Amino acid sequence: MPVLPWFTATYTSLISRYLAKKLHHGLLLTGVSGIGKNQLALGLSNTLLCKHPSVDGPCEQCQSCHLRQAGNHPDFHILESEKQLGVDKIREGIAKLSGTAQMGGNKVLLIPKADTMTEAAANALLKTLEEPTNNTFLLLITDSVNKLMPTILSRCERQVLSLPSVSESLNYLKAKGVEDASDALLAAYGYAPLRVEEALSGDDDLSYRHFSDGMQALLAGDANVQAQTLANKWQDNAQQIALWCQQLSHNEYVKRQQETDYKRYAACVEAVKTLQHAGVNKSLVLFGLLKKFQR
Repeated sequence: MPVLPWFTATYTSLISRYLAKKLHHGLLLTGVSGIGKNQLALGLSNTLLCKHPSVDGPCEQCQSCHLRQAGNHPDFHILESEKQLGVDKIREGIAKLSGTAQMGGNKVLLIPKADTMTEAAANALLKTLEEPTNNTFLLLITDSVNKLMPTILSRCERQVLSLPSVSESLNYLKAKGVEDASDALLAAYGYAPLRVEEALSGDDDLSYRHFSDGMQALLAGDANVQAQTLANKWQDNAQQIALWCQQLSHNEYVKRQQETDYKRYAACVEAVKTLQHAGVNKSLVLFGLLKKFQR
């Protein structure tokens, strides 16, 4: 899997440090979702497993690379779980790291959602982070660094990964076939290009395009009927809808400086707070909010 262009410099730096035998054995890749942290970790893993790596990455020709390409490298392990990552799963991963690497090179343990580790799981991982076996690298990834235990944070080298620039993101999306990629579309997904790509290529019933179309219908038709229809349709994604409405009203206020836009924005902020409470009638909250967008 190729490393995304906005992480090329970071990737090259990490590989250079590895080749100079100066790479920390425990790396924590942090940053918002949808920017390609997993791709960076996989690219780094591929190079760590290669028998003849260079600053450009793995050779793709050695036996180790061939095994990795086939998806059955004996010294590469990914720890994942649908919900929380429990202590048994962590112990299972640690057991695979003990002893000599089967390919005689490095062993790599990748944890894509490190923040889902239970406290017991995190504690089980600590000893390996403190005293890893020879030629062992642990790569942890998180969107929510504040959910990780301080003891885990203190034993890893943190790589804080930033959002790509707007131009980098737009170029990436256009290369992926998203013809109508725009600043507004990026902003709707927190300027994270992979979130945009996922939303537009998936089977999800809600995307920013659907939201925009719905808001156009709201302005063009009977406000009460359209607001109720959309509130019922969107209630399962009420929080996201309220955030998009907040963004929309904020942009309008910045452009026009009208009191009505500010009032809409304030109503959106309140709706976002209200929707955080369990048991709230989401459809009713959305209906009240959407009505405020009628002209």
